[in-house]
Amino acid sequence: MGNLRAHPLRLALAVVVILVVAAVAVLSSGSPGPSGGERASAGSGGGDSAEAREERERGHVDPRKEAKFERTVGEADRKGPENPAAEQVDNRAFPRSYVDDRRAIKSRAAFDAKPRKLDRSAFQTSTAFQKAAAAAPGAWRALGPVTADVPGEASQFFDPRTQTGPATRESGRVTALAIDPNCGKPSAPTGAPCRLWVAAAGGGIWRTNNALAARPAWIAPPDDLPTNSFGSLIVDPNDGGGNTLYAGSGEPNGSGDSEAGLGLFKSTDGGQSWQLVTGSRDVAVNRSIGAVAVSPGHPGTLVIGTAVARHGSSSVNGGRRTPPDAPALGVYRSTDGGAHFTLSTDLQAKTPPNPASPAGGADWFQGGITRLQYDPNAAGTVYAGVLGYGAWRSTDGGTTWRQIFQTMNPGDVFGDRTEFDAVDAGAGKTRLYLGDASDDLGVARVWRTNDAAAIAGAAAGGFGNDGWTELSSSQNGTNGFLAYNYCQNGQCGYDDFVTSPASQPGVGAGHRGELWLGGSMNYDELPQYHALPPRSNGRAVIRSANAGASAGDVSWDDMTATLGGAPAFAFTKGIHPDEHAVAFDPADPRVAFVGSDGGVVKIDVRSPRDASAACAGRRSAADGSALGAADLADCRRLLSGIPSSIAPLNDGLNDIQFQSLSSSPADPAGDLLGGTQDNGTFAYSGSTAWLESVGGDGGQSGYDVAKATTRYHNYFDATPEVNFHGTDPKQWLAIYDPLQASKENRSFYVPFSADPRVGGRAFVGMERVWRTDDNGGDPAFLAAHCNSLHREAGPCGDWQPAGNSLTRGSVANDRGGEFVVAAVRTPSDAGTLWAATRVGRLWVTKEADAANPSNVHFYRVDTAATPGRFVSGIVVDPSDANHAWISYSGYGAYTPGTPQHVIEARFDPHRHTATFADRSYDIGDQPVTGIARDGSTGDLYAATDFGVLRLPAGATAWQEAGSGMPRVAVYGIGIMQNGAVLHAATHGRGAYALSLR
Repeated sequence: MGNLRAHPLRLALAVVVILVVAAVAVLSSGSPGPSGGERASAGSGGGDSAEAREERERGHVDPRKEAKFERTVGEADRKGPENPAAEQVDNRAFPRSYVDDRRAIKSRAAFDAKPRKLDRSAFQTSTAFQKAAAAAPGAWRALGPVTADVPGEASQFFDPRTQTGPATRESGRVTALAIDPNCGKPSAPTGAPCRLWVAAAGGGIWRTNNALAARPAWIAPPDDLPTNSFGSLIVDPNDGGGNTLYAGSGEPNGSGDSEAGLGLFKSTDGGQSWQLVTGSRDVAVNRSIGAVAVSPGHPGTLVIGTAVARHGSSSVNGGRRTPPDAPALGVYRSTDGGAHFTLSTDLQAKTPPNPASPAGGADWFQGGITRLQYDPNAAGTVYAGVLGYGAWRSTDGGTTWRQIFQTMNPGDVFGDRTEFDAVDAGAGKTRLYLGDASDDLGVARVWRTNDAAAIAGAAAGGFGNDGWTELSSSQNGTNGFLAYNYCQNGQCGYDDFVTSPASQPGVGAGHRGELWLGGSMNYDELPQYHALPPRSNGRAVIRSANAGASAGDVSWDDMTATLGGAPAFAFTKGIHPDEHAVAFDPADPRVAFVGSDGGVVKIDVRSPRDASAACAGRRSAADGSALGAADLADCRRLLSGIPSSIAPLNDGLNDIQFQSLSSSPADPAGDLLGGTQDNGTFAYSGSTAWLESVGGDGGQSGYDVAKATTRYHNYFDATPEVNFHGTDPKQWLAIYDPLQASKENRSFYVPFSADPRVGGRAFVGMERVWRTDDNGGDPAFLAAHCNSLHREAGPCGDWQPAGNSLTRGSVANDRGGEFVVAAVRTPSDAGTLWAATRVGRLWVTKEADAANPSNVHFYRVDTAATPGRFVSGIVVDPSDANHAWISYSGYGAYTPGTPQHVIEARFDPHRHTATFADRSYDIGDQPVTGIARDGSTGDLYAATDFGVLRLPAGATAWQEAGSGMPRVAVYGIGIMQNGAVLHAATHGRGAYALSLR
């Protein structure tokens, strides 16, 4: 479920950090800058054009459907401008359109240079030094989720008619899998009967020594792995011991949040340690490595394929940007073990990238490589899958190429994706299975050739696909229809695999007739969705055991779910909706491991179950009619061999990507809510087992200050819900209708805060700050009409705008446009609220509690001397509402002459202006993603892409906050003052807590 990735970095780089000991410089004495002291005026507008608004609105997904079924039309749009990863990276880039790896590398070095303990010279007085030493926090404590429990209400298989669904356990997004060829065999290493390696999109490379266990013990990535974004992973076929692996950093999947990588990594000790393959960096930095292949019999010869990936974006209506100095896309070959790589210029010339300039953000994925494979029978023959250009073959090791399959829609905006797998067909022949998909057309088809060498191909492209046999068919009621559109919802460019067990090292050729296809779930074919006839279990993964038969006889079974007994045939287990990878038990490939946005599951079809009797009882949700003859035939075929079991293997695979955390005012250390990317909102109650209280995308959350059992969460967009019964998954009530009715621009994850002083009051930021005073509406009405699992007609929610637009004006000349990114109250009074916009505007009001929200007046206080960059956090002094600290993302180099990342602000309520002092000191030019302050000690804490830093009170230098946290991106930190605990939401390694007393 999906998706920010940490920036790729280089470990060896060092920078000189200068300790600043001079007194801070006052940056502003209150004189207006761009609009110092400006009062937010009437007239709304905001800075968006009508075209931009329409584009944003087209990306909206009904959050009620998200609430009911986790996703009804797939995940929130990954390609378009509104996705969380694009926004987060863009926040670092602004006002530039991209973030270059070299700058990110310097950021990592700046963090690594911070000491664990400051010496006396970093403090203005001896007293401050002594107090800081006494208050120094100890070690971070990992909170998990080690076990991420998902109740039936959060499942895509939840049935609103019966109010039931299968529970499961999940982890974060998995992009690739590799398995020891000795798994399950006597040759397996002692103590490691089945080694499995997992590439997590944002959490590094995990491993287990016994994937066949009921609960595998997962081993976290090594701390010195310099990037957390990975998209390809293989075992070297020349190492029979299974100890040599290659991992391609960067994610190649066609999405808006596929982060660029650093190059190719290699392990020779079974994944215990990894080293950068030296020659790969220059050819793959700022790209992703979509595929890796090592020549059988020639361990020094390998090929890698690079694909488009991003490091920045424009505005919410744009898209992220490819750095302008990124190397050419294509296939690179090395014959010296990776010391040097050479681009295949022949293929690159025939498959040019999207001609759009990277500066515009429309250089989509054409020309990227997603698949590379050596022919099992012909030495020196290698195949490549090229986005937008189909499948290609080289018979001279990668020097010259011929197209052997032309994709169905070469003009696809994002680039058609062609996946394939080559297996030994016997008698010296090679069989190719191939899946071809167009996201523009919303079509995916399956093909086969039993003699790849006989495919003549075309040197210049434009091949007519002679010699290929189609295994799929658009004709309902045929075997071929079962494989038609095997990756659904027009997002095959994101999730798509075509894999036979026979191609995997350690699996015999006797399995050449088995084929697995995976992609996005077909929700519309599930019984509980009011769309197509319910003729399948979702078809997220299908399997054929006779894929070598005559095309019309090739049969398929649905691997997506297990069913209970008659007469209900209820769903008992299921897999996540979005699949990326599959690996097989080499000793018995009827046991498969599938990697998805929800982690890893084990699918067992050693004793497949015939559940076709369930089809007779399935009814159309539209009119209650039984399945027609063709649909019934489809259903019976798909359900005639479903898995005997589906087991999630995610306990301990702690790669959940938290976006934010909130803590209960009644129990700040033991009661938390956390929003995650594509895994909903989780609840923590003191153990490392967390509960996914509500599914969908997990945005900001909060607790009512007057009654902590009243909680809030958001999906993506402005979609708050309230729960008056704690975290009961059945009691979330929609309160977002007025916000959704607004045409205002807003973030993918809107800023949301429950008032720290006034019960029932909460705030949401769009172009204006919006307010509710009664938890979103009358509880009785909300309970009767707005339950997210069985919602009736609304309107649900009573939000009103507090004041006028905070974004009106020009982006270029006045930091206008965009949307509100922070709206922060303080417990010291009821009226003060600090707000900020994406491009650096700062606002303060003393009237947030005005009886009539329209009477709220904001005063603009930013100046030309404050950064015109993304405001990542505001923390207000709990004892002085006019005193705050503000953090900025992005890079100081992009806004020269302004502070880098942390400033202290004092608001003058009489003049309606503010003064600012730079508190960045030696933090280095690294984006700060959040800020918190310990009110008891005065210590500041800053979240970064690599961990958390501390600025002790009275110090003029930053230090690392605590010990024991891995180098991981932290996207949110917070302190509930009465709890004396700092919480950190990491984006790929779960949640952490640091005791401050």
